[in-house]
Amino acid sequence: MEFLLEKMTWKEIEAAIEQAAGIIVPFGATEEHGPHLPTSTDNIITYELVCRAAEKTCFLVAPMINYGVCRSTRGFPGTIALRFDTLKQLALDIMSELASFGFKKMVLFSFHASNAHMTAIKEAAYDFSLQKRDIKIYFVSSVDLATEEIIKTLESTPYHACEAETSLMLFLKPELVQMDKAEDERPQSFPFLINPTGRPWMRTGVLGEPTRATRKKGETIFNAMVKKLTEILETIKSQN
Repeated sequence: MEFLLEKMTWKEIEAAIEQAAGIIVPFGATEEHGPHLPTSTDNIITYELVCRAAEKTCFLVAPMINYGVCRSTRGFPGTIALRFDTLKQLALDIMSELASFGFKKMVLFSFHASNAHMTAIKEAAYDFSLQKRDIKIYFVSSVDLATEEIIKTLESTPYHACEAETSLMLFLKPELVQMDKAEDERPQSFPFLINPTGRPWMRTGVLGEPTRATRKKGETIFNAMVKKLTEILETIKSQN
């Protein structure tokens, strides 16, 4: 059964709603990922994770949302950041439309895990849930997919354009990774200062150690994340 809404006709979607466990809305972000990764990194990883897990659990997948709240990476060309209220309203509008089709379970998923980004989506889900008590809304992020296996695989702490993200991209889209340009960076800003942009306190746009990345690590991390996301979706599917 086809599970990607963007590849289906309205007739096929109407018929699939009755059979599907629910629908996943993948939220991404278009932002710099250092000098070695493309600005589509979060979108690529999000979509690959969601599609692999959805296919195993009979969930449909809504078209990818390619923009999000990106505060710490602003100031670099390629980062296209939404305002908090814009993302919140976008999420609300999408949920309203999906509800009008007849979906009773929606899973909002984001690999991009900035605090403001996730809060905007969760606030939208909360507001929507107050209005539509008969529809169940779930929020899952990459933070929820961190397993012991992933922690043991990594040699450094995962942050941004780091060992973890670079390894995932080496596995999923190696042709888009420029390892010869990867640089490790641990930028430090004044702890009490509110920074409106990533520059100038970030020099390369990296937070972490991408030079430690390998394709093998990426494969291990990806498979572990798919397994965990599949388990979460199965739990959601079983709830009445």
